Amino acid sequence: MNSPASASEAPPPLRERWPQILRYPLQAAALATIAALAVAHLVIYVPVFGMLFDLLVWAALFKYAFEVLRWTANGRDTAPEVSLTVSDSIAIYAVLLLILIEVLIALVSLWYGIVTATVLGLLLMCAMPAMMMILALEEGMVRALNPLAWLMLGERIGRPYWILVGFFCAAVIAQSVVASALGLILPGFIAIPLIYGVVNYLMLVNFHLIGAIIHDHRDELGYTGHLELSDEVPYTDPSRMTLDAARNRAAVGDTQGAAALLRAEIAEHPGQLPLHDEYRHWLGVNADKAELAAHGKIYIPLLLAQHQDRRAMEVARECRIHDPAFALDDPGNITHLAHAAAEAGQTQLALGLLAGFHKRFRNHPDIGRNYLLAAKLWAERMNKEMQARAMLQQIKLTLPNDPVIPQVDAYLAFLDQLAATPAKAAANPPAS
Repeated sequence: MNSPASASEAPPPLRERWPQILRYPLQAAALATIAALAVAHLVIYVPVFGMLFDLLVWAALFKYAFEVLRWTANGRDTAPEVSLTVSDSIAIYAVLLLILIEVLIALVSLWYGIVTATVLGLLLMCAMPAMMMILALEEGMVRALNPLAWLMLGERIGRPYWILVGFFCAAVIAQSVVASALGLILPGFIAIPLIYGVVNYLMLVNFHLIGAIIHDHRDELGYTGHLELSDEVPYTDPSRMTLDAARNRAAVGDTQGAAALLRAEIAEHPGQLPLHDEYRHWLGVNADKAELAAHGKIYIPLLLAQHQDRRAMEVARECRIHDPAFALDDPGNITHLAHAAAEAGQTQLALGLLAGFHKRFRNHPDIGRNYLLAAKLWAERMNKEMQARAMLQQIKLTLPNDPVIPQVDAYLAFLDQLAATPAKAAANPPAS
């Protein structure tokens, strides 16, 4: 298993990496998976349950493909042998997403005609890389279906996003041509493994390419990597002995004991961050969502105190996945992390952290600047100008003497100008 590439190493331009990207599935681990799952599609011939079994094969392929995506996004250039970080739910979401899209296109074709259905299909093909990114990074089915999330993701990546779209479309065309040709000249039990061998190969190239784009644009996306794929803690680290002891317990099936050992050690040495990361890993294995959220309230302030804002964002995002009501206890930490999340493009996280701030911390001096930030996010990234205006007016009404009021007035004037002359105003937003 290779270690991730250093964050400081600038990757070569994408155009120079195409040979390596296209050859990626030829690695032994990937090729074995491609072949095994291609043959597995023969379950379609099983009476009655063949279609259901085939969906399970698709789910297995997606699970491995998402693992490829994550490994690549974390700077690894070797193919994984097994899926280590991807849950079954992500693979199921991906299969359901494809079924939903096929059903939607079929219904549109039936109700509105083939031309409308074709246009819809092309739009969804453009959105597909964004959907896969969101499923891989945020594990959220609902957000993966949100067109606004697609647009925001595409905007942050820029022109390389259209490389993903172009390759996805080319792959769909190529596999369709191969399927048609082989289906005409070969019997089904021979054609099916060959067709799905091509499909699986192109899918792994596609997901590897998506991972490469994420890795190249990790700063713009605010992506800090997955804990399971981070660099190993060196043997000289004072926490290494405890980590090994916890892993030894987990190796014999005692994952609860591993978590308990780490919990006790954290109580003695709260500043050893690798212990916290390992503890969260085993809490995840044990599906202890309540403790993951409780630990997040302790761990995030430690990360912020050590200027590890990116890791703090990742932990906060994980906590909100497990507990949508998750909230930090210190108003200063909330302000710091919300503004950092907004700067990193993690709009949903920033808004979630700021929700209800004025009710929890009445008369706090950060209320004005925090809700000005929220209003800007509503207007600029969520396309909800009315809500933004209402929030800005509420700041003026309830905090008339707040130092942020001149900025509020300037932003209201900007929104007025934007409504009157969109092109000119959009080019000159007010200073934050």
